[in-house]
Amino acid sequence: MNRQERQEEINNLGTWYSKAQVALCVDYRGLNVDQITKFRKELTKIGAKGQVVKNSLNIKAVDKSFSAANPEHAEKYKKLFKGPSLLVISEADPVAPAKVVAKFAKEFQALQIKGAWMDGTYLDEAGVEELSKMPGKQEVLAQLLALINTPATQLLRLMNIPATQMLTVLDGHRKNLEAKAA
Repeated sequence: MNRQERQEEINNLGTWYSKAQVALCVDYRGLNVDQITKFRKELTKIGAKGQVVKNSLNIKAVDKSFSAANPEHAEKYKKLFKGPSLLVISEADPVAPAKVVAKFAKEFQALQIKGAWMDGTYLDEAGVEELSKMPGKQEVLAQLLALINTPATQLLRLMNIPATQMLTVLDGHRKNLEAKAA
């Protein structure tokens, strides 16, 4: 890789970091090609990307991208990039890729969660596990929709009560008239 290609890769990684909601670092040693392919397909389904990165280039991209971040957190994050590293980036939802990574780490013991970067903060392996237990964006939207619909549903139910009561009174009156007529 020549100097220009290295700089392009650093710029690409920097662009990824600038757009990312979350960036997870995992060690993929021990996974076979089929397992890595399956992992990447799952990431693609949720709108995340997984790419093997060269550690030295990634560290330079982190230095460039996280210049305004807490230096202590940035240093912890940079220390994750030793040995083979697969970088998982999501621009849309920070929880969904954490769920996929945690699921695959349980399914394939060889996949090791190293840590993550989210909202200018370093997350260790335990932090990623906690993130994976949170409700995802779609779940939160569904809960919000249910919360918004609840008052309208209750209002409709209340508005129907007088009509239901009126029908009950009329039905009772009809039965009373039928009983007198017979």
